[in-house]
Amino acid sequence: MANEFDAVMLKRTDADLINILNSPAGDYQPAALESAKREFERRSLSQEQITEATQVIEKKHQANLEQANEPLGVLAKMVALLFPGVLLLVFSFTYKAEGYDRKAKELRRWTLYGVLFYFSLVIIESILASL
Repeated sequence: MANEFDAVMLKRTDADLINILNSPAGDYQPAALESAKREFERRSLSQEQITEATQVIEKKHQANLEQANEPLGVLAKMVALLFPGVLLLVFSFTYKAEGYDRKAKELRRWTLYGVLFYFSLVIIESILASL
C-alpha cells in the first residue's frame, strides 16, 4: 500500500533509511516509518552495505558532536565583553540553530559578563560621585 512518503524514501540513502528506522519514537510519522521500512526491505541490503551505512551515520554523528562542542573564539569573547547587546544574543541563537551549542552558550555568557561589567562601572561611578 503506497503512501505519500514512498517517493521521498526512494530518494533516501541507505544510511538515511537506517537512521530513520532507528530513530526515537515520535521523531517520524507512522506513515513515514512504514514507507522507510518497505524501502529498506525492498533494497535487501547485504550485511556489508548495512555496516557501511552504519559507519556513515556514526561519522555524521561524530561530526555533529564536534560542531556542537566547538568553543567560541577569544576575539568573539572580547567583542561580547566590550560591546554587549541584543545583536550578540541574536548571533547566539543563530549559532544554536546551526548546531554550535557551545559557541551559543559561551556567547550568551560573555554578553552577560559585558552587561555586568558596565553595570558595575555605573555603580562604582555613582559611589565615587557621592563621596
